Amino acid sequence: LRGATDCDLGLSPLTNTMPALRLGGKGSLDILAAWVSVPDLAVTPSPQTYEFVREDGAVTVIRYTDPGFTEEIAFSGGLVLDYPSIGRRVEPEIS
Repeated sequence: LRGATDCDLGLSPLTNTMPALRLGGKGSLDILAAWVSVPDLAVTPSPQTYEFVREDGAVTVIRYTDPGFTEEIAFSGGLVLDYPSIGRRVEPEIS
């Protein structure tokens, strides 16, 4: 897909990590991603916006928007902690 700077695998919060890291703090970032739908693996262009919302200690919240979808994603250390409606990081139990 010409002009795409990222690949976004449908329903995978990990693919939002690199654009969020490139945001590098306050502000916003517009990208064109090659969106790969699951399970058919069709590739379509996906204009996306990443916008800084707030910091809460080591957690950064970024608003992710693409056509028809908006969600606030929590990151820490470059990893997705909470992506409402998609997934949430779970800490392992230590015995």
